[in-house]
Amino acid sequence: MNIEHVTERFALLSGIDSEELSRWGTLIQDACAFVQAHCLAENPDEAQTTRLEALAAAYTLRLYNLCAGEGITQFAAGDVRLTSSAGTGAAGLWEELLRDNADLIHTGGFLFGRVIT
Repeated sequence: MNIEHVTERFALLSGIDSEELSRWGTLIQDACAFVQAHCLAENPDEAQTTRLEALAAAYTLRLYNLCAGEGITQFAAGDVRLTSSAGTGAAGLWEELLRDNADLIHTGGFLFGRVIT
């Protein structure tokens, strides 16, 4: 997995500038490590690597939104109520990419096996 490709995708998804991007390098590395640790392909080919990089960028965006904590989630003043879905776009993207790439990555769930006595 090429961390520079992941960084470029994350910058596109998040819209942050290159100066701020350097602050999130560790988060990008963590996301890459997470995706690699859960990858089912031992030696991913070029197409699979591109898909894994997209997953890592989406996971970075999800973590970034959790860390940044930006956006109004709910505000009320009298009869005026504002509600937004801050961060749900990143989580939705991550979940959709997980479903679309289920052949490459497994992040959890329940596995039932058998007990041999």
